Amino acid sequence: MKRIVKIILAAVVAICLIAVAGVYALLEMRLSRTYDVAAADFTVKTTLSAEEAERRARTLMCGGCHHDAGNVLIDEPGVGRIVAPNLTRFVPMYSDAELVRLIRHGIKKDGTGVFIMPASNFANITDDDMAAIIAWLRSLKQLPDAVVGTTQWGPLGRIGLALDKIPFEADLVPAVIAPAATRPADIGEYAFRTDCSHCHNLDTAKQSEAFLAPALKPLAQSYSAADFKTLLRTGKGVGGRDLGVMTQVSQWDFSHFTEADIEQIQIYLAHRP
Repeated sequence: MKRIVKIILAAVVAICLIAVAGVYALLEMRLSRTYDVAAADFTVKTTLSAEEAERRARTLMCGGCHHDAGNVLIDEPGVGRIVAPNLTRFVPMYSDAELVRLIRHGIKKDGTGVFIMPASNFANITDDDMAAIIAWLRSLKQLPDAVVGTTQWGPLGRIGLALDKIPFEADLVPAVIAPAATRPADIGEYAFRTDCSHCHNLDTAKQSEAFLAPALKPLAQSYSAADFKTLLRTGKGVGGRDLGVMTQVSQWDFSHFTEADIEQIQIYLAHRP
């Protein structure tokens, strides 16, 4: 009887080890996967002032995630510690064409994919705004890293990656995209596609890896123009409520929208069929 128990225990251990080895192999395959999308030539030519180039770049959410010199996005026991790198040190390593591929396709210099950075939204960024982003990034003074260490996955995060439960943005972007040349005069829909829809749906709540984001259409309809302006300027909800990620992103990024931009965004969100 004891011998049978030992055999069963040994078999269970062997199965567990095989399962762990399988997950590890899948994880390594996923992390090392490369994407066959060429870094197409891109000429950074802009007539915008340095101030306007920075304003546009900031409205497209660069600061909310990366801050001035890197930022911890997620730090959950078991899941991992996800770090948005220091752009002032990172950008000089890339050519302009490689930066465009990174931003629009979610593909790093070595051909592997990024996660969390919303390339599926940024694929819609117009050429003139892309030029503004790159011009602004190139102007940044190099700063020491504000965060020690890089992204590290915990066991739950590794399992999620191995089982394809954590998406790589490069998987969500078509290999061929055709962004518009210039930013539209009315940016309501454009702002939704490049910014808002990363976290939010229009008509239904959206669950991400980190939080539940409310539907935007009823929110925009329920806010007065003054309260909506306060929301995008400060990230605070009605009554001064702190809204977590929204508060942080608004203070870093959305506060750079103009008054006309904010009005156009609210009108689009509230009245889109």
